Amino acid sequence: MSLRVALSRHPWRTLMIAAPLATVVYAIAIHAPLAAPIDVHPSSLDALIPFAPWAAVPYLSYYLLPVALILLGRGHEHFGTVVLTALASTAACITINLGFPAQVVGQPIAPSGTLLALIQRMDSPLGAIPSGHVALPAAIGVSCALAARGAGTDWWRRAILFATWTLVLALSTLFTKQHYLLDVVTGLVVGSGVALLVAMPWRSVHGATARALSIEWMVVALVTFAALRWWSVPAAILAMLVIATRQHALFVLFHDGVHGLVARPLRLNDLVVNIAAGVPLLVPVHLYRAVHLGHHRELGSEHDPERVLLFHGQPWHYRPLAFPALLVQLAGDTLAWNNVIMAVRFFRERRSPTSPLRVARTRVHPETALLLALFALAWIVGAIVAPQVTWRIALLWFVPYLTLLQLLQKLRSFAEHAGEGSGDARTYSWAPGLFGRLTIWPYNINYHYEHHEAPSVPWDQLPATVPSARRRPGREFVSLLWSGAAR
Repeated sequence: MSLRVALSRHPWRTLMIAAPLATVVYAIAIHAPLAAPIDVHPSSLDALIPFAPWAAVPYLSYYLLPVALILLGRGHEHFGTVVLTALASTAACITINLGFPAQVVGQPIAPSGTLLALIQRMDSPLGAIPSGHVALPAAIGVSCALAARGAGTDWWRRAILFATWTLVLALSTLFTKQHYLLDVVTGLVVGSGVALLVAMPWRSVHGATARALSIEWMVVALVTFAALRWWSVPAAILAMLVIATRQHALFVLFHDGVHGLVARPLRLNDLVVNIAAGVPLLVPVHLYRAVHLGHHRELGSEHDPERVLLFHGQPWHYRPLAFPALLVQLAGDTLAWNNVIMAVRFFRERRSPTSPLRVARTRVHPETALLLALFALAWIVGAIVAPQVTWRIALLWFVPYLTLLQLLQKLRSFAEHAGEGSGDARTYSWAPGLFGRLTIWPYNINYHYEHHEAPSVPWDQLPATVPSARRRPGREFVSLLWSGAAR
């Protein structure tokens, strides 16, 4: 019996087990969190929202959500999925509250004898981000809407009900000052995100890639949290170094998505890859696919997009460089100048009828624009409600993205196609050590000859593709890089 079937058949038993467990763990999260909490101050928009103790009544309706879900959905198709979504949303919120605690600051004291005063005595200012009062109904509402696509109007009615309930609870948290706008927005994001993740056909997603993407984002989240918690110049620099290597790892996994190897069908593949890497790294998968497939088709020729774009106008042409030229190249990559020039040239070459650039035709799906808009909206909302934290996160993400990541990308590209002093564009592979795998060659990207021989093979299966292929020791890369310095 699958988990969803079990949840569908035994919802009351599930509630009797899950509710006490969630209550105990949440109590630990708000009274004994695993780390020092971050303060959440009211924004200028929060200051415009009046304090209304009477809103405690709809605020408490939160505890009726699971009962309402069972009464309204039991016995219907997809009920197990919606219950699983509710459980996953609650677990996600409590996990965040426990490991990354935040507390509201400046909460008004409720008048004595009111229901809100009782809530304030029993509750804690901790557990601010995300707002579970918003995340849970949002998760249920989105899950109901997803279920309605193939199960008729009944699930649409439930979706509308829980969407309305989400709005009521969101307003109640704001009027009682139990949460601020930042908490509400993050609750919406977490709840909706969990619903989308649970609804995805995970059996169609390449398991090794899904696990790898999850690990990389966990590392990024932990490093970002540590840098924010102990903010200083050395801590920020150290975090940026780690984040740059993980961004590079995400790009390598993104590369598998370019070849459609992350999920089937291709539209699901593109959705997963854009969420996990393409949109956060500002390179939607369809855009890079057009260039990269052209690279495979035109490898080494004058039409190869890497020759036309990546190295055009730069001293680096797949061969070791003299010392001054090498410094110019590395500086241009580290300072993002070469990347800016490449982007400008790409759009110029696409418009030129005489351009040697050969790119493949690719399809862009409408959800790509939605993801980009949501990504931009998240930064805008963050800048409004928590400007300092948002600014620091932006520094931690975009500074390494524009500098160290570009250098790692260029070094890897040079390693993949640099001829041994001959200046050709042959592909060959490397056998790096631990440091090389953490920086230049994560996730078997060092098996580049094998990849060009079998581009439809996922990254975790590449080592067995061409067992006889020559693999240069990773320690030789430094000597190859500097082999032209004496010229």
